[in-house]
Amino acid sequence: MKFSRARFAFLGLNACVIAVVCSSAAVQAAEDPCQTLGKLLGDRVQVIQRIQSYKDKKPTADEACGTFKSLAKLNVTAVSAIERDGAWCRAPEGLAENLKSQQSQIELGQTNACKAAADQKKAQGNAAGAPRAPFGGSDDVLGGAMKLPQGAL
Repeated sequence: MKFSRARFAFLGLNACVIAVVCSSAAVQAAEDPCQTLGKLLGDRVQVIQRIQSYKDKKPTADEACGTFKSLAKLNVTAVSAIERDGAWCRAPEGLAENLKSQQSQIELGQTNACKAAADQKKAQGNAAGAPRAPFGGSDDVLGGAMKLPQGAL
């Protein structure tokens, strides 16, 4: 009986060691700077593809504003990650400078899209508060637009 208890204790200890090693490997994988950099660059590509799809399917101004904001943030984060970990992760030489040079165009797109979104919200707010013509008409004439008689004149 002592042998089997010792054997179970040994197996339990091994299971604990394996669990610790696996969990530390998972933590290392989660903190791997190369995986983080790869994910950042992949996310950036997805946002760029979404922007390119706007040629076929026109977004709302709010959607475009949010997409450009996301791209600007991802671009800045990717540049700092490349500068920090690019050599270790074997990032292509000049990648950080390339992304930095694109930042001004991204920010211009963000500015334009967000200004359009703000203008659209302002116009919708003004339209909601505008006085309406009586009886649902659109002209100053009571009862709506004046119609010309049909037939021979």
